[in-house]
Amino acid sequence: MRLVTFEQDVARFGIWHEELIVDPTVVLRAAAVRSSGETAAMHVPRAPTEMVEFFTSGADGRALAQQAVEIAVAGEVSGDRLDGVYDFDAVRLLAPVPRPRRIRDYLTYTDHATGSGLDVPPAFEAMPICYKCNVESVIGPEQPLLWPSYTDQLDFELELGFFTSAGGRDLSPAQATDRIAGVTIFNDVSARDIQMFEMGLSVGPSKGKDFCTAMGPCVLTLDEVDEWAVEMTATVNGEVWASGTTARRQFSFAEVLAWASLDEDVYPGEFFAVGTIGGGCGYELDRWIQAGDVVELSATGVGTLRNPVGAKQIPPVGAGLASYRGAPEVHVHHG
Repeated sequence: MRLVTFEQDVARFGIWHEELIVDPTVVLRAAAVRSSGETAAMHVPRAPTEMVEFFTSGADGRALAQQAVEIAVAGEVSGDRLDGVYDFDAVRLLAPVPRPRRIRDYLTYTDHATGSGLDVPPAFEAMPICYKCNVESVIGPEQPLLWPSYTDQLDFELELGFFTSAGGRDLSPAQATDRIAGVTIFNDVSARDIQMFEMGLSVGPSKGKDFCTAMGPCVLTLDEVDEWAVEMTATVNGEVWASGTTARRQFSFAEVLAWASLDEDVYPGEFFAVGTIGGGCGYELDRWIQAGDVVELSATGVGTLRNPVGAKQIPPVGAGLASYRGAPEVHVHHG
């Protein structure tokens, strides 16, 4: 099942079925009104109306969503469209969870670490390592990637990640498996020059990452995902820049979540990216996106996250610090 948050006057939860978007709450009520009248419709079970609510609703919420899809499809076949059913092209998709409670981005692919010129430390063998992202910077499909004024090297990152359907603490990997709702594409947009400059002090990243993060277009429920066999591709202006799979990772989804929960509470609706696939960013390729480019990240089953690259920002006079005069360019030296 593909789950979306879409905008149709307000943000709403829906199911993406073939070329339709189905709002389960509206469809179930509309079907009840049509068959039994307004009074009967008041007693229709309430389907989830928001993505995290769906994550936590379990089998009951999924059953209601599936029922709504079946009713919607039957209406399309008979030529009698119900309220709450939209053509895919007629709605605007938002990020699946526009403001997740928390986002963590892990480095789990050895190929990305070595391809970025990093010395892989012993800690990489022992545990998944992450930084925590700015949840206020999340954008969805078709929204421009923000280009900060303080960077000359903007970069995309080709990543997959998962949302949690339930919380917990001190989880084992086996327990964690049952708390994973589904996956989406994650573009951890990076300002590479300032990222490397600021991390010379072994802290961060901050300004190198916190300005823009793209997610979408949907959440593919975990029952439809082989987490080790998702094919991923990055294209820029229609040209393939990177491709690979989710196979070569150090840790599974469940292991990432279990480690995060050790002596720490995790909550429904949190997002855990599992890192950039090998070769999945411009920095590794020494190819750099430019303003006006269109970046498309695709993953089997999930679809394509498409974003144009915005123009470089021009700050107002006096903003920031006079002591920052830019960061040195960065390039990976292979061989």
